[in-house]
Amino acid sequence: MTAPELPGTVIPPAAAVAEPGQARSAPRRVALVGLFVLLLVSLAGRTGFTFWEPLFDGTIRYDDVRALGGAYWPMNLYLGGPGYAVSWVAAAVFFVLLARGGAGVLNLVGALLAGIGGILFALTITAEVLPFAYAADPEVMPEAEGRQLFDVLNAHLDQLLPAIVGTQIAIALGVLFALIGTLISKTMPRLLSIAGIAYVVVFVGLPIESLGAVAVAVGYLLQVTLVATIGWFGLRAGLRRN
Repeated sequence: MTAPELPGTVIPPAAAVAEPGQARSAPRRVALVGLFVLLLVSLAGRTGFTFWEPLFDGTIRYDDVRALGGAYWPMNLYLGGPGYAVSWVAAAVFFVLLARGGAGVLNLVGALLAGIGGILFALTITAEVLPFAYAADPEVMPEAEGRQLFDVLNAHLDQLLPAIVGTQIAIALGVLFALIGTLISKTMPRLLSIAGIAYVVVFVGLPIESLGAVAVAVGYLLQVTLVATIGWFGLRAGLRRN
């Protein structure tokens, strides 16, 4: 009688031994892929919102909002605000997944700034449009009074400026710190990290708005592409850890 045939001796198949670890990692892999899909969906949603809403040049106009009818408030509440919040929180998670070694501290700081900044930015821009939505609704107030309220609200938009600019700066610094972290730790292709850093410096540090709507649109699309790319490499890093 050979050793494997001895009574009470059971040798489990190799697949059975590996199965518990695979079972534990499977939910994490699904969660990471789901988070990346959520990132892409939120980026698409906020991009659609950005090109759908009236162009903002420092003033919100009654005729622009009125032309959207009842869609203005829902598009901000259910598309624009959530799109920005979810995309930056998801990006923050991928920043963390790209952290490695001593440079990982930069990724963690960047994730904190981008995540919190993104949430506060989304809340601010959503709250900003609510009174305009009511003022442009003829069922809430007559057009003449609504136009007067628009003038009053536009005259006080600068009160929200510190919150909007401050959160944008926090997000930009967060992305910048995370990209420097990936450059040092080499968790992303070197040229991509450098290109991302250059984007932050050029499109955030310079007054791109003064170059016109086309420059603003190009800058925004580059931002979306950069965030999606960071998410892709963060996803790959997270899957390798599993």
